[in-house]
This record gives sequence, structure tokens and C-alpha cells, in this order.
Amino acid sequence: MKKSYDEIRQYLKEVKTAVSTGQYRIEHSNRRPDNAILCRDYLLSETGIQKILLSLTEEDFCKTLCNQHKGFEHEQLYVFGKDVTLSRRLDIGDEKIPLYIKI
Repeated sequence: MKKSYDEIRQYLKEVKTAVSTGQYRIEHSNRRPDNAILCRDYLLSETGIQKILLSLTEEDFCKTLCNQHKGFEHEQLYVFGKDVTLSRRLDIGDEKIPLYIKI
């Protein structure tokens, strides 16, 4: 489903309010192994995650998807792509990596 610039802006406003007030969570279940790998391989604190989410813009928006998980088929997921600079846990120096963020 195609979203207008204004719809994405409004959605991000709601997301950023939720993040700012601590009303969100990062899924670390078996269904989301990439999240655990990212946190294992990079120095990424809760504050760092918040900064990334708060930095999302309309230009980072890629597409919407229907949630495929049983019981959540009514939900629409917004997908964003963002290049961020992170430090590897066991390395010196920063690395720019692309993130795929589904909300």
C-alpha cells in the first residue's frame, strides 16, 4: 500500500513520541535473530537504539508490509532503511552499516 509523505510524517511523529516516552520495545525473539546479532556484534546501547529511531525521516521510508505472524495479520508494518555508523564490539573504529527497520 502506497503511503503519502504526510502519512509517513504523521506515523513517524507517533513513533518518536512512543520512543521518547519509553513506550516501545525491540523484539529479541527467535523470530528476529538479526536483532540479537546486531546487538551482539556492535556496541549498541538502548540510548543508541533510541537515537537511531528518533533520527528516522520520511526519506528513510521504503514500504509497508502486512504482518505475516499469526494473530497479527491486521497490522501494517512500516519499513525504513537507514545507514548508521556503529562500533564493532571487538574492533577499534567505526563502521557504516545499512539497517533495515520494521516498525
